[in-house]
Amino acid sequence: MNNENFYNIEKEKLKLILNSFSDAILLESKDRVVEFVNEGFCNLFKIKLPPESVLGSNCEEGVIGASFQFKNPSRFIYRIEELIEDKMPVKSEQLSLRDGRIFYRDYNPIILNGQVLGHLWIYREDPQQLHLALNQQKQLEEVMYQEIMENIPIDIFILNAQKQYIFVNKHALPDERKRRFIIGKNDADYYRYYSISNDNSDVKDAAFDKATEQVEVTHYELKENDLLGNECYKRTTLCPLVDEDGKVVKIVGYSIDISGEKEAESRLSEMIKQYVHALNSVNDVVFIANENLEVNFLNDAFKSHFLEEGIELGNIFKYIPFQKPDFYKDVFAVLSEEMDNTGGRITLPSKDNGQSWYKYNIRKGVSNNENKQSGIVAVLNDITGEVVLEENLLEVVKREKELNELKSAFVNMVSHEMRTPLAIISSCAEIIQIMLASGKPSSDIESYTNHILSEVERMTTFMNDILMISKIEAGKIEFNPEEISLISFVNELIKKSYAPWKDDRTLKLVVKGKERVFPFDVKMLRHILQNLIENSFKYSPNKQAPSLRLRYSNSYITFSVIDSGIGIHPDDIEKLFSSFARGRNVGSISGTGIGLVVVKYFVDQHKGSIRIKSKLDAGTIFSIKIPY
Repeated sequence: MNNENFYNIEKEKLKLILNSFSDAILLESKDRVVEFVNEGFCNLFKIKLPPESVLGSNCEEGVIGASFQFKNPSRFIYRIEELIEDKMPVKSEQLSLRDGRIFYRDYNPIILNGQVLGHLWIYREDPQQLHLALNQQKQLEEVMYQEIMENIPIDIFILNAQKQYIFVNKHALPDERKRRFIIGKNDADYYRYYSISNDNSDVKDAAFDKATEQVEVTHYELKENDLLGNECYKRTTLCPLVDEDGKVVKIVGYSIDISGEKEAESRLSEMIKQYVHALNSVNDVVFIANENLEVNFLNDAFKSHFLEEGIELGNIFKYIPFQKPDFYKDVFAVLSEEMDNTGGRITLPSKDNGQSWYKYNIRKGVSNNENKQSGIVAVLNDITGEVVLEENLLEVVKREKELNELKSAFVNMVSHEMRTPLAIISSCAEIIQIMLASGKPSSDIESYTNHILSEVERMTTFMNDILMISKIEAGKIEFNPEEISLISFVNELIKKSYAPWKDDRTLKLVVKGKERVFPFDVKMLRHILQNLIENSFKYSPNKQAPSLRLRYSNSYITFSVIDSGIGIHPDDIEKLFSSFARGRNVGSISGTGIGLVVVKYFVDQHKGSIRIKSKLDAGTIFSIKIPY
């Protein structure tokens, strides 16, 4: 084993030994780098880092920083360099610090085979000097505390465990003769000797017993005669002092004259009564809550609006449901001091199980702690009557606007849907007359007659839709369900009208699930399917044929009409079930805008629902779900 390895092993052993010492120990390498330092060293030199954080630091820099704690910094630095250069051990070298402390230093160079491998420094404080300093400091502190307590402008006294006075300051008892007399005596002795009434002895004894038995600070307030016999109102605090065994050996007490405070409280109480009376006289609802929204005050108007007989105060959530996000958003904005006050409207359940409208205002509450804001004050004004009148007026205006819009849409739609077919019919009739006069064969005339029939059919469909809407609004449509095979019904409908449709495309039918016989109103069902299928063909020109999908589940039947047409704009989907409403991208494709109104009514009669999924230029799916 070479010397370096031997040194490293021995160094680790040394560290284990040095860690067990209470003295301040520093071990540095031959290059003046910290290799070990214990917690005692950090404490002695007031290093605010744990010992492991000091490892690896430069000792020369540390010496410069530590030197300013000593009376002669330059001498401290020079002496360390001198010791390292001499390589001679030093024992109990005395050092004086600026704060009066005395250190003793040991130095031991670590030498192996004539080579210096490191430096060991040990510092310790003079225990005798420390003891003397502590005693002197304690005596100074006792004198200082005595002087302070004598001149503090409140009553201060100290009692022993037998309730006898050990100390009474000048403010509690200015007469020095009486102050000397009371030491070693209790209240009863003092009051008896000076013939002073002591009617509150039971309260004082109970407070003293509580402080000593429970070892806790105790308070009491009394209207009494002070040690001079003067009548006053005082608040007294008793603070127990215990020994090492936890036993109370002394009671430090102090009393504050609160006569003026009590008088102010009395005036404040009277003012509060007047304010409460005023708040209870108004019709507005008023409540006050703390920062936890626990209600501290409710006026009579609040009770008459919301509280049942016998209900006690509690959290505001009891009266204003948390499902009022706008109200509580304002509440928390005030509590977090984002704003001083705010307001709005809210609906709340009334005692008669109805709903009432309130206009509310929320402000910061004021605590008793140096005028800091705490909690909220809320005022709610019942505006139900105003809101009802306002809503009625808005409903009238809205209805009138809708009627005007409906009238304009109806006139525009009728004008378009009637004028175009009539113009086509008139034009075709004139052409037929000319062709007949010129002796054209009937085969040439047939296309024009078919055109006329198509436009007449279009007008007839339009008029039927108008009449259907009128019957629906008049309540003259009867619901007559009968059990049918939906698959057979659909196949018959496809065979008659959609195999193929007029543009030679054929509707595809897909069935999923086990068929169940189901009661439908056949007329309504035919109208629903024809409208949706006709639209799927009409709005998907030159695309693949639409399809109809029937799906039987355990609790309902769904039929969906799917196309690959022009699609529907998302903002138009909700409007499609309003009269005369059409998509913004229909262009020149004909339509009345009332077919889906009838479809929805017929679906509602079957207790069903309609869902639309669509993407512009990609297609649309109309799904109707009807429960068994």
